[in-house]
Amino acid sequence: MVRRLTHTERLMLLQFRNITRGWIATIIVGLVGLATVLFLIPNSGFNIGGSNAVANVGGRDITPPELTREMELTLRGERANGNNISQQEAVDAGLHLRLLEGMINRVAMYVYADKVGVSASDLMVANRIREIPAVHNAVTGAFDETSYEAFLQQMRYTQPEFERDVRGDLTTQMLIQSLATGIRAPSSFGALTYAFDSETRVISVAEAPASAVGTIPQPNDAQVQAFYEDNEQALRLPEFRALTLVYARPSDFAGRVEVPEARIREEFDARVATLTQPERRTYVRITATSETQANDIAARLNRGESAAAVAQALGLQVTRGENQTQAEVPDDAVGAAVFSARVRGPAVAARASLSPFVVVRVESSTPAVTPTYAEHRDELRNAIAADEAHDLLSSAISAFEEARAGGASLADAARANGLPTVTIAAVEAGGRDQQGRPVEALAGSEQVLSVAFQTAEGEATDFTPAGDADVIAGVDRIIPASVRPLAEVRAELVEGWIQRERARRLRELGEQITAAVNGGQTLAQAAAANRARVVVASRTLDRRSAMQGLPQGLASQTFGAAEGAAISEVGRAGVLVAVVEHINRPDISAADPQILEATRTYAERPCLQQALQAGAPPYCGVSTSVMEAIQGEIVSSANPRRNEAVITSVYRASNATDEEGQ
Repeated sequence: MVRRLTHTERLMLLQFRNITRGWIATIIVGLVGLATVLFLIPNSGFNIGGSNAVANVGGRDITPPELTREMELTLRGERANGNNISQQEAVDAGLHLRLLEGMINRVAMYVYADKVGVSASDLMVANRIREIPAVHNAVTGAFDETSYEAFLQQMRYTQPEFERDVRGDLTTQMLIQSLATGIRAPSSFGALTYAFDSETRVISVAEAPASAVGTIPQPNDAQVQAFYEDNEQALRLPEFRALTLVYARPSDFAGRVEVPEARIREEFDARVATLTQPERRTYVRITATSETQANDIAARLNRGESAAAVAQALGLQVTRGENQTQAEVPDDAVGAAVFSARVRGPAVAARASLSPFVVVRVESSTPAVTPTYAEHRDELRNAIAADEAHDLLSSAISAFEEARAGGASLADAARANGLPTVTIAAVEAGGRDQQGRPVEALAGSEQVLSVAFQTAEGEATDFTPAGDADVIAGVDRIIPASVRPLAEVRAELVEGWIQRERARRLRELGEQITAAVNGGQTLAQAAAANRARVVVASRTLDRRSAMQGLPQGLASQTFGAAEGAAISEVGRAGVLVAVVEHINRPDISAADPQILEATRTYAERPCLQQALQAGAPPYCGVSTSVMEAIQGEIVSSANPRRNEAVITSVYRASNATDEEGQ
């Protein structure tokens, strides 16, 4: 059985870096630009006006099926992580456009590599493909063509497409590694990082609780209506569909199969030869040039000398056969000698077919195994039953299709022919019902659901693979997308309006206190006059302690404000106002040069978002920034053209007008 593809393998081709340019990289972009422009301008130009491609990069098209495949693979990964996102929701969120940009970036690198004559070898491509666990036989662990074909089918790739993209990714890695060699952060980055990391600030903080702005009155009808209209998109319900699912599974017919004992015995007799496991032996052999030499070698081995020592002394070759059957021994004459010799007995000399003489000594043996009917009966019975169940299923499907062609409904035709059905009252494209709960019957059937949402009301899909079944989905009814009625969500709207109004008033209160401090009052005076109190007095903080001890918005403002400035931030419990009383900047001239050099090398490491959020210096990722800039220049020079008409037509937003979809 072919092992199923893991989610990691499904996403194998989607692991391409998001391009965000770094400012330091512009130093060298001009040097790359001249070369890439010359290499990447197409010889005869191109016109995408009449093309069905979604984009053209350096003369190479990106087609709608390629972009759709990229989106399907991405959504599979999201669903595997619990994010049940439909294709329509993904399109509405612009996922197809972001994926298209990533594909443009990749193809631009492929085109550039072609122009400069760089390409991964066939061997590199083959080795990379053989690293994919899903292309290995589940039993032998070796690369298997059938497993590879199944892998490609699940990935929705043809073999040439997949191997082209693997070659392109390997080539891109080679280019990036060669271009990145020798990139070094400037010495000034050590001083910048040290200064950033060592700076501290002395602040005082005042807090006004939410109660300081009083009780927020209930909104009137006009205010609720306006708030409803402002949040209409968030209140939108997706399209739902009522479906009838018909399952075609061999397992549903297996219980109807009766396998006579005589039939199982007949199958056993037919397979007994293939089920028999012959004896296997492990041995060493030395090739000799004459019978005299062979007899001498055998005598020395029988006196206790090792095969390696004897072969080395005589300048001969020694080989070893590991756990081989007689048929697997390369020379028939040698095979006969190996299997006639006594296990762990004396070495024997024999005439060979492929060399004059050989000497063999058998070290171990695995006895032959003769199969018994009892041990294979159940396995054979199940195999016969499975074959017959497939035949019954095929007959049932044929009769089912004939019944439908004769006018029977999907459900009636299925019931008449023993095909199980499931009725789903309403489901949205992400697989959830009208209460937001996952529809259990559709778990693992994303492709079935996707096709069902491309099928007209009253029609049915073709059979679509889903797990161990093939499934037809009949679209019984389409419930159009709508906005939840105001009356249904009024209570939620009132609560949301009150929270928004409270936040607005707290923000105004914070601005009043800030203005008073900036106008000359002390923080204590301004706080007391506005129903607030000082909660932190003259505390020294560095960036990390500020990130840990203050709301994130206030922490970032604290280290961006001038000395003496007041700043404010609205939080859940009220509003905070802080005053930067003093800024302590380190003396770079007094810093240890070794520390500055250590901080300089920090700038060459990749930036980690989590570390930056915790207050780490932003002077990082110089190598990455330079490479991203080079990649950006390569992409720009490839002159990518996006076919907006095709993109809008194929990936139509749910709120698009008819004119926009034309």
